[in-house]
Amino acid sequence: MKSKLLFLLLSLLVASTSFAVVDPVPDHIGFYFDLSADYYNIRVEPFTTVPAHVIVTLPHFDALYGYEFGFQIEGSHIVTNVMLMGTGPIDVGGAPGNHIVGLAAPIVTSEATLLATVNVFVLDGGEVLLTMTGATPNSVPESNMPAVLLAGDEILPVDNPCTFPDGTSYPCAVINPAPFATDEATWGAVKSIYR
Repeated sequence: MKSKLLFLLLSLLVASTSFAVVDPVPDHIGFYFDLSADYYNIRVEPFTTVPAHVIVTLPHFDALYGYEFGFQIEGSHIVTNVMLMGTGPIDVGGAPGNHIVGLAAPIVTSEATLLATVNVFVLDGGEVLLTMTGATPNSVPESNMPAVLLAGDEILPVDNPCTFPDGTSYPCAVINPAPFATDEATWGAVKSIYR
């Protein structure tokens, strides 16, 4: 009996880790609430700090030498800090929510490459909307997309699927998403359906 239980627990563990899926969009940058780039919506209690990770998913390049992105956050919150990843990151963005980062050594990429973590302190139970934008000034002329610096000083804009065709951005991640609207009905109205 104990061996069957142990087998069942181990098979559940293997199944749960093998089905973890990185966001399938290649060369995409966005906010995620986990390091494997699976979750972009989360519910939390008020007065909770939520780490929002800036991750590049499925990059086609092996390493990056710098990166740039901007962000806007709407709702009742405080950004407590932004942790930039890489060896010796130097941020010349000059403003909160605007990051243009050079590195002393390249970041070797993986399926989900962490660039930064924005710690968001949620003040109430309302929606907090996180929108990814390009940095200002942007290294890619006439673009509002985040970008990475590759070997040989090649600047590559990174896809931000949270962008309308006109270049404006919309929220990519939500803390405490609003519930879906439902139709109100009286008990009498429900009963009349079955009469």
